[in-house]
Parts: sequence; structure tokens; C-alpha cells
Amino acid sequence: MVRELERSSASEKRNQSDFPETAPAANPVFFRTYSRRTDTGRETWADVCDRTAKGLQKLGNLTPEETQLLHRMQKELKTLASGRWLWVGGSKWIEQPENFSGAYNCSSTNIIDWRAFGLLMDLAMMGCGTGAVLEPKYINQLPPIRNRLTVTMQGEIGSTPAQSRRQATEVKIDEKTATIYVGDSRQGWVQSYQNLLELSTDERFAGEVQVYIDLSDVRPVGEPLKGFGGVANPVKLPDLYQRCSAILNKALGRQLNSVECCVLIDEAAVTIVAGNIRRSAGIRQFDSGDALGANAKDNLWQQDDNGNWKIDPERDALRMANHSRVFHHKPTLEECIDAVRKQYYSGEGAIQWAGEAVARANVDLLSTPSLKIEFLKAYAEGKAKQWLRERHPNMTVQELEHRSVRLGLNPCGK
Repeated sequence: MVRELERSSASEKRNQSDFPETAPAANPVFFRTYSRRTDTGRETWADVCDRTAKGLQKLGNLTPEETQLLHRMQKELKTLASGRWLWVGGSKWIEQPENFSGAYNCSSTNIIDWRAFGLLMDLAMMGCGTGAVLEPKYINQLPPIRNRLTVTMQGEIGSTPAQSRRQATEVKIDEKTATIYVGDSRQGWVQSYQNLLELSTDERFAGEVQVYIDLSDVRPVGEPLKGFGGVANPVKLPDLYQRCSAILNKALGRQLNSVECCVLIDEAAVTIVAGNIRRSAGIRQFDSGDALGANAKDNLWQQDDNGNWKIDPERDALRMANHSRVFHHKPTLEECIDAVRKQYYSGEGAIQWAGEAVARANVDLLSTPSLKIEFLKAYAEGKAKQWLRERHPNMTVQELEHRSVRLGLNPCGK
């Protein structure tokens, strides 16, 4: 009888708070991160369970029985949808094709052109974690910086009435000047950022560009983001253009190095995180032999004569992502020990043996230990694509290219 009363009491408490007493931070985390604003107030945990289960039912064409099971398991806190789905799942926003990536926790792209930078900012603004591959074979495809940018801000945020605001960013080019009118939308912010980067290599200019950034169409702090949810907070947006132009100007006459690319991406992340769109979630992958990348965060924090700690302002944005070095050969024991030692002292220094990662992600092709060993040997020798062709001679060209991409094989064969 006593046990039954205890169970009943615990059940009542659980129903009142939705979350167990053993998780005291659950309520603030839930309302900060996953509860959406509605016309009648903030969503409860039951509301979120209803919304996300219905979204999964529609997305996966699930049966009523499957949907009921998902709903019950989530409501009882036994199995949860991904964090991104808890926020956007079942909403009208995620059903729009341009927003599909907002349901993914993570993404990755190779940095080969200015569009890749814009893509990463767009993904981050949707809440998707961003991965940037900064190996030389990719970033060496970026054009050299040919124009020095002088940025001047104009227009006060929120000064344009809501009904008259531009949604898309517009750029007006004159002989020596460019004016970027920042649109009041996710795509507007992203396009303005990408436009600024593009001006640094724009051949229409003769080495100097006076850039005017007009923010008058951007909605002010606190105004609702009706589709994505939450409220606007462009507090860091004006600084983004100045910080990016400073990085680009230092590379005048040459291509960007890996750390400069990294900082440009992370400056956009600083702007997004300050806007309360999501916390920091990013990974930057450098080549195993890239000393700049390996040491990018060394001595990030420094102590002055009075014992006060401060961060290097020019590298502050590097905190927005984790750094990893990618090995296309199996790292030696010494290299592994050095990496672990670096992580012990600084929290950074992670390494990745790409061959092993690729093999684990493709167990359908490498279904036996011997096949995996063969593949890893071929990968380390730069002959993985040849190995794939020899192992599957009947595979069509289209299938071979598809599998090559899936196996992470670049044109050089790795």
C-alpha cells in the first residue's frame, strides 16, 4: 500500500512538471530551446510531443500504430526525436523546401568558393551544425584577394517600417563603390555576407572598393521571427562586415590560408549565436600537415601583468567550432600520442584517420574484415578509387561516381 502511494505521488509530481526531479535543469532548458511561441502562449511538453510526432508521421508516412508508439515513448522520456526536430519538427516552417536542412543536426561542405561560405551561414541560421573542410586541395581553389575593402555602415536597424522592408538583399555597384542593402530575412543576411566576400575578388574594381552597408531594412531586437520561431537580435550584425573586411584585407594579393577561412566562417557564427538562433555547433577540418590549423587556438587566452585573463580579439571567433586534423594515411603511434597530449593540455588537437572513418560509414561495401583491410591499404596508397573499380567491374560509371562520393574519394583517388 505504501509503495502504491509513493508511486502515485511520484506520478502526480511528474505530471505537474513534465520532467523528473532528478533533472532540475530540464524545465529551463526545455523552455529556452524547444518550446515554441504560439498564439496562446508557450508550448508545453505535451504540445511538443504532439507537434513532433505528427511531423514524423507525415515525413515518414507512418501508420497510426507507429505514430502512437513514437508519441508515447517521447512523452514518457524514453526515446526522443533529435534536438533540431524537437524545435522545428511538425512546424509549417520545416515543410518549405528551402528550410529542409534545418531538421539536420549536422552538415559538412568543402570550402572551394564564396558560395560555400554563404551556405555555412545559411545552415547555421537554420540551426544546423556546420562542418567545413579546409584542406589545401579545396581552399586552393579560392581566388586571390585583389580588392581592399573599406566598409562604412549606414541606415539604422529597424528604421524602415515593417511593411516596406526589403526581404532580399540588393547590391548597387558604381565605379569605385558598392552599396549592400541588407534584406530582412535569413537569406538576406546570408547574401549580404557572401556579397561582401565576393567584392574582395570582384574584377570590376581596380583594387579599392568603398563598401556601404545599409541595415535600415533589418528588423530590430525583440521582433518575432514568425516562421523559424524566437525573436530577432541583430546585435552583432553591424560588426560582421567590419571584421570580415579586416580579415580579407590582410590577405590582399594572395589566397586565404586555412585559418583565415576558418575565422571568416566563425565570424558569421558569432553573429548567429548572438542572435539567439542556436548555440555554437561547428567543426573545422584541417589537413594533417597544416601547422597553422593545428596551432590556431594555441595561447588563445593570455594573462596580463595583473593576473587577469583576456582573449586575443582577432582570434576570439575561433571558439565557435572544434578543430580536427584529417589524416589520409594511418597516423603513427607518436602522432596519436602527440594529439592526445595536446588535447589533455588545451582541449584541442583532435585527429581523424579518414580511411577508417570512410570505411565505417560504408560497411555495406566493406562487409568483411579482409575487405576493410584491403580498402584501408588502397586508401592510404591513394588507390581507393581504382580498388573500387576492380572490386566491382560491372558497376556503371554513374554508380561508380556515386559510390566514390560516398566513400569520400577525391579526384586524386583518396
